[in-house]
Amino acid sequence: MLVDKIRNNSLCDELQLGDTLNQSAAHGQRARFQLLLSMLSQNVCDQAQFSMIKQAPKQVEQDLRSRFQLSASRPLKAQADEYAIQAKWSESLHTGDVAKIRLEQALGGYAVCAEDKVDGLAEEVMNNLDLLSRLKHQLSQPEQAQPAQMQPDTEVNGVEMYKLLSDFDYSKPLSVKYFN
Repeated sequence: MLVDKIRNNSLCDELQLGDTLNQSAAHGQRARFQLLLSMLSQNVCDQAQFSMIKQAPKQVEQDLRSRFQLSASRPLKAQADEYAIQAKWSESLHTGDVAKIRLEQALGGYAVCAEDKVDGLAEEVMNNLDLLSRLKHQLSQPEQAQPAQMQPDTEVNGVEMYKLLSDFDYSKPLSVKYFN
């Protein structure tokens, strides 16, 4: 039967993945075990049982601010009119007067850092993220910041996939190219 053939040749659900992982560990198939283990996500929230009903972010922020009696939110990145103040802070930092910087920041409500390099995150942080986290971060950014071609296609068209698989030339050797 077609369903049995598909189930024997590919992973269909979590139960089958768990059984295959157990069999690989029991038979000492380290390479297969590592391959199957790499298919699992590092983020537990990606699993279906951890999906929760999400509230609007503004509503959650307002509820928490009123509950803990916090003041109004401060900007995370410096605005254009704050660059002169940050230049003064740089001079104070070189002279070792960190207390002056903290006092001015607390009284004025200024942001401490200037704009970061990549999508609001430091470049080193972005380079250390796995692909799934990068895609989630890019999708969480506002629409005007994202080019249209950056959004991944989540729909799989069966006809296009069948055509791609049927036209694939299995006689040619596969090669891997790395792009940095």
